[in-house]
Amino acid sequence: MSFLHQTLIPYKMQVVLRKSKSPRRSMNYRQVRLVGIIFTMKNLDDYEAIRQFESRLKKEGKEVVVLCYLPKNVENFDFHYDIFSKNDFNFWGSPEANNLQEFISKPFDLLICLDRAPNLYIEYLLARSRAALRIGPYLDRQKGIFELMIKESAEKPLADFIQQIYHYTNEL
Repeated sequence: MSFLHQTLIPYKMQVVLRKSKSPRRSMNYRQVRLVGIIFTMKNLDDYEAIRQFESRLKKEGKEVVVLCYLPKNVENFDFHYDIFSKNDFNFWGSPEANNLQEFISKPFDLLICLDRAPNLYIEYLLARSRAALRIGPYLDRQKGIFELMIKESAEKPLADFIQQIYHYTNEL
C-alpha cells in the first residue's frame, strides 16, 4: 500500500462517514432481498466457507453479490467472484474500476464484511456503500463503518465467524 493511500484513504473515509446521507436501518431477516459480501482472498478453506455461505443465502431466496480483494501474490482459486486489488484505486485513493463503482452504488439490505481485520480499501468501500445495514467484525479504531459489529477470535476458523453473523442476522 502506498504512503499516499495510507494517508488519503483514512481521511476520505472519515469525510464520507461524516457526510453520508445513506439511510441506515435494520429489517427483519425474512424481508432481506439483496445481500453483499466483501472479503479478502486468503486461503482455500476460507474460500470454501464463503462459497457455502453464499449458497445458503441463495437457497433462502436472497440475491447475493460478492466482491473479493485479491492481495499481491495470492492465488485466485476461482473466477466466480468479482475481484479487485489496490491497482483498482487511482493515485488519490479513489476507486476507479467499474465493478467497484457498481458495488458501492448497490442498495444492499445487508452488506457483510467477512474480514476480521479489513484493509483500508475494504473499509473505504464499506464507508461509501449505500447498504442499509453493514455487518462486520468488532473494530476498536473504526466504529462508524458498521451498524452491527461481532466480536470473534481471529484464531477461530472463518466458518465460525460466518456462523455468528448468520445467527445474529436471523435475529433481526
